[in-house]
Formats: sequence, C-alpha cells, structure tokens
Amino acid sequence: MPLFITPDDTPVTARVRLDHYLQLVRAELHQAVNAGSPVAECAQHARARVPFWTESTIADILTDRGNDPQLRSYLWAYPAGIDWFVNLADTADTATVGKVFRAVYAQPLTPHQLTQLWPAGPRIGGPGAPVRLRKPSLP
Repeated sequence: MPLFITPDDTPVTARVRLDHYLQLVRAELHQAVNAGSPVAECAQHARARVPFWTESTIADILTDRGNDPQLRSYLWAYPAGIDWFVNLADTADTATVGKVFRAVYAQPLTPHQLTQLWPAGPRIGGPGAPVRLRKPSLP
C-alpha cells in the first residue's frame, strides 16, 4: 500500500522494497523445501541471499515451511501477494490500479480474480521455474 500512497517517500519505499526482496527469498526457500532440497543447501542459500539473517531466523523459516501443510500454504500467500502488488505499483496504469483496489476492498479475491482484473500482470506465485540454490561467496 505505501507504494501507492506515498511513492515519493524514500525511506518508506526502501522498507517496502526490502520486505519484497525478503519475501522473495522466503519464496525461494519455500519452493526448495517443497521440492525436496536438502535443508543444509537451503540454509546456505538463505545465507547467500540474506547475510544478515541469523542462524535462528533461517532455521525458523525452514522449519515453518517444512512441517505443517496448512502453514506452508498460508506462508506462500505472503511472497506471492507482495510480489503481485509491487508489480502492480511498478507497471500498471492508474485505471488498472483503481479497478484492482476497488475490487479488493469490496471483498477478498482469489488469484484467478486478480488475474482477471489485470491480465497483463505477472503470474501470481511466480513463473514456476525451479529455484537455483546459491552458496555464500567467500570474502
């Protein structure tokens, strides 16, 4: 929402973009865990992508995505949603933004309904490509 309301507020925009990035990393970990990647490789990937995350933070993220199927589904909604709305802020025209916001404030919408409102938008949940796990680079 801040990207739509205060797009010229640099600190707020930076915070939203950082959260967007962190959610995308969580999504990569989500996909990797659910594709059966070893936990150690997922942890290395997390350290490479977000070096300021603690071992405890990484362990929590991986545990949350590996245990409960309902929790896994719930946690997937965050990265998929923020990515779609950041793309809406970055690329959609004002008429489309208005149409989307009127609809989402009237009632909760499914990914299919959002896609119908903005057919030119990105695929919700990403392209579906496998994740390439990264290892931390040595200084």
